[in-house]
Amino acid sequence: KGEDVFWLTDLYPDAKALFEHDHANLTDVVDACIVVLDANVLLLPFEFSKASVGEVERVYKELATAGRLVVPGQAAREFYKHRSKKIAAIVEAIDCAIGRARKQIFDKPIPLLEDDPDYQAARELGKEVIKKGNEVVEKLSAINVKLQDELGADRVSILYRNILGGCVTEVAIGVDERKAVIDEVARRARLQIAPGYKDHNKEDGGVGDYLVWRAILQEGESRKTHCIFVTEEQKSDWWVKKHGTFQPRPELIEEYRRASEGKSIHFLPLSALLSNFKAGIDTVNEVQQLEEEKRENDAAIAPSVRDKFTHYRNLKTEKRNREIHENLAQIDLIDGRIKRLKEMVSKDGLIDDDIAQHIYNLSLDRSGYIDEIESL
Repeated sequence: KGEDVFWLTDLYPDAKALFEHDHANLTDVVDACIVVLDANVLLLPFEFSKASVGEVERVYKELATAGRLVVPGQAAREFYKHRSKKIAAIVEAIDCAIGRARKQIFDKPIPLLEDDPDYQAARELGKEVIKKGNEVVEKLSAINVKLQDELGADRVSILYRNILGGCVTEVAIGVDERKAVIDEVARRARLQIAPGYKDHNKEDGGVGDYLVWRAILQEGESRKTHCIFVTEEQKSDWWVKKHGTFQPRPELIEEYRRASEGKSIHFLPLSALLSNFKAGIDTVNEVQQLEEEKRENDAAIAPSVRDKFTHYRNLKTEKRNREIHENLAQIDLIDGRIKRLKEMVSKDGLIDDDIAQHIYNLSLDRSGYIDEIESL
């Protein structure tokens, strides 16, 4: 409706260039292009081995030294927001290990076996296991204290502190311009234009993905160079989907071409970036396996199932709220009846026994409605 009918013209304003643009091969651009890191990529190394973190550090340092590494401000903020969850997951794993280390082998003696030498030997070994378990608990508890108290002292955060500070690029959006950004994100969601329209139900309405994309376009416009966007994003508002990711959305390729005056953009997972920068095969395999596990976990709840569940949850919430309001209305009616009954007193100021019993019964009903509200 309205101006939206010209959405395809706005999406591809230079029709001639759609035939003329020759998308550069990855092998031809990898040695000179800029490399942009998404927030989900910044969070991955918390699950890497020490050797793999070392390889990530080497590649990032090489790119940063050459002035080719870019971290959108929005990606940095999202990383900072979710970093504590990664640390909390590690602490939770340690807590589980502590719980297992504290378990007794023998909860209580078995009197029938007191004279059995194997049983007695097992009891003695059990005491040694408990002693070692207490030592394990002591060491793990010390790690937990450090993780909780020494904020940003983990090896990944230290790596980023040493390398990424000078790589952050901000999209300058003043307070007065925020409305225009919100309108643009809403327009893209309405017309299903990448990126971010799959996130229109999230708390930021998809603005986060759009700001990351704006930062990429901004760098392409200022540097006039090819780009690799390193991301673990799998949704169809970034990719053409065909049994997984197939190609970046064509409107993204074209929008970057226009901004960079003819240059190309490639999307890669972190494992592919490391492979292209000669990381060890063990590191590439470890990162690739972790990426595949995350994709399988995401695929376990398909978008259609998520949408159905969200719809079901919303219906349940509406039903609950309706029932709460209905119960509150019943309580108001009961309060009115009790008030009127209390006003029906005899000449000596006493309430009739039948009226008193009626008030008592209404009070029980009132308590039942309150219990129902609390349960809802």
